[in-house]
Amino acid sequence: MAYRGVYYLGVRLNLWPGPQHYALKQLNLKPTDFNQHISAVALKLQKQGYEAYIVGGSIRDLLLKKGIKPKDFDIVTSALPHQVKQCFARSRIIGKRFRIVHVPAGREIIEVSTFRGTATWMSKFFSARYRNNIYGTLEQDVWRRDFTFNALYYDVKQGQVVDFTGGVSDIKQKKLVVIGDSADRFRDDPVRLLRALRFLAKTHFDIDQQCENQINSQKMLLRSVSKDRLLLEVTKLFNQGHAHASFQALMKYGYLQILFSGYERLAIPMTQHDRYFSSVFRAIDEKYHRNERLSTSFLFAALLWPLFETHRKKLKKITAYSVKKVIHRVLRFESRYVAIPGKLQDAVQDIWLLQHAFETKKSPFSEDRYRQPRFQNAYLLFTIRAKYLEKLAEKAMMWQSEIEQASSRSTTGESDAGK
Repeated sequence: MAYRGVYYLGVRLNLWPGPQHYALKQLNLKPTDFNQHISAVALKLQKQGYEAYIVGGSIRDLLLKKGIKPKDFDIVTSALPHQVKQCFARSRIIGKRFRIVHVPAGREIIEVSTFRGTATWMSKFFSARYRNNIYGTLEQDVWRRDFTFNALYYDVKQGQVVDFTGGVSDIKQKKLVVIGDSADRFRDDPVRLLRALRFLAKTHFDIDQQCENQINSQKMLLRSVSKDRLLLEVTKLFNQGHAHASFQALMKYGYLQILFSGYERLAIPMTQHDRYFSSVFRAIDEKYHRNERLSTSFLFAALLWPLFETHRKKLKKITAYSVKKVIHRVLRFESRYVAIPGKLQDAVQDIWLLQHAFETKKSPFSEDRYRQPRFQNAYLLFTIRAKYLEKLAEKAMMWQSEIEQASSRSTTGESDAGK
């Protein structure tokens, strides 16, 4: 609590500004904009004598676009993980890097984390896991966050948003602002570089020159990040309705080659694939807006297709066996920095092998095959490729006809069975 005392002493002495408090009405928001289950969890923690706030992405998204229902609701609290668990019978503590508590509420799982504290000079002698789980106060937690518009705290009981860093103003001015020194923040956690690109794609906000310089100069730091974390962040780039803008950001700042080094090693001329990638990511965005779940296997199959195709073209004889060998080589190499787990590799392999089948097979597939998600993802990829390769157009039309006939037969069969 000493930090809190020093902080507010500095505010009283005008050494630095204090937090701004906004009633929901000032922000054109209302309590019903917030999920009732998460509000109930925060209120219960407050009734138990703890501080508790709804934080981060949900408030940001509500201020960015009026009338939406955010999906990303999190709570921060002064309660320690074991104390949160005591408040909610069916909750459980999870996490290695950060210890958080999953609290079931209705059909949802709400993430509750304890305020993060500020590392001291002594903490450098301890493990990263210990440093990441230093607990503190609300005033310290603010400065552990990445961007100002993610450091907004909603107090359910008081019905107000607390803003320490000017996040509300930055949203109004359409600015993406890093909390603290951007060079230090990106070095502390390089994943923030990808988060910056994701938020630029999502918001189309402006960034200052210093931050942009750091995004350009520090991208190699991503290769020191755990592969599993990068898999999660890469997926987030493309599953939130702005896949096309995210890909453009990756290309603008040269991040695709950092994540998937085959693009650099093979010196693939990306301009030749502009129309292909545009169609792929627009298709993914359309799925999002239809409330359809993004298939990670389709994402990776489409994202890495030019690498596989480059190797495939070098084969003297294309057979199922030779194609499989190329697939294994490509996926093994491209999982050096971003994890591509075994099940995901199997799914990508099926989608790529089906491209070969669509190009060469003359007889129909079995009825069950047409209904399989991997088949549907493979066919979507094939139709996108057929838009730009005239030699595939006729094949695409043939398979479209076959799939429609199979669907019709299936519908008729179900109708007859119901009589």
